[in-house]
Amino acid sequence: MFKAENISVSYGPIRAVRDVSLDVAEGEIVTLLGPNGAGKSSLISALIGLVPRAGGRVVFRGEDVSALPTESLVRQGITVTPEGRRVFADLTVAENLRLGAATRADRDGIAEDTEKFLDMFPILRERYHAAAKYMSGGEQQMLAISRSLMSRPKLLMLDEPSLGLAPRIVDQIFEFLVRLRDWGVTILVVEQNAGDVLEFADRAYVLASGSMQFAGTTEALRESGDIMEIYLGLEGH
Repeated sequence: MFKAENISVSYGPIRAVRDVSLDVAEGEIVTLLGPNGAGKSSLISALIGLVPRAGGRVVFRGEDVSALPTESLVRQGITVTPEGRRVFADLTVAENLRLGAATRADRDGIAEDTEKFLDMFPILRERYHAAAKYMSGGEQQMLAISRSLMSRPKLLMLDEPSLGLAPRIVDQIFEFLVRLRDWGVTILVVEQNAGDVLEFADRAYVLASGSMQFAGTTEALRESGDIMEIYLGLEGH
């Protein structure tokens, strides 16, 4: 469904990402792992057109979309939940969700999806008419993901969805991602929390110092002791 080929990202003389390739098949959860400063967020931003690429191309559903702006990629069916959530703090939950559906005109479908996510995250229903700035970090993450899904994406990218959240909330977020896969949403999730995400992801990539260090199944990653220990701080098993 999605391919990134030889992507590079530079900030002045600094090469943050070096000739990185990855792919995500329809119906998969694929995780991009690596230590802090590995280049993961730069890569995701480059894939969605938020930062310029110094090289490489992006293919989505067989079409080269490298030159398309972010807004067009959203209309094509790609959306990103960025690191740090970035909800519209002064807007209510309801208004944030409506903005997520800005590319749609099917009112009945929008109402149906809204109810689905309010059922999935009951706290959003409780806070429905409250400004997002009064919500906890975990509640804002639930809102950010739901807002991204309101556009009915074919591919959902998430950048560090567990960052700064309590373990109980992280478990809830990750359980939701598994359910999304069951609903037919394809997912690329960037994470430092490798131990938890490897429990449900289908395949994994490991990025370090801007270069790809591993690409394969999560099972193969668990068995690669050196990769797990050196780059992820975990023991292979």
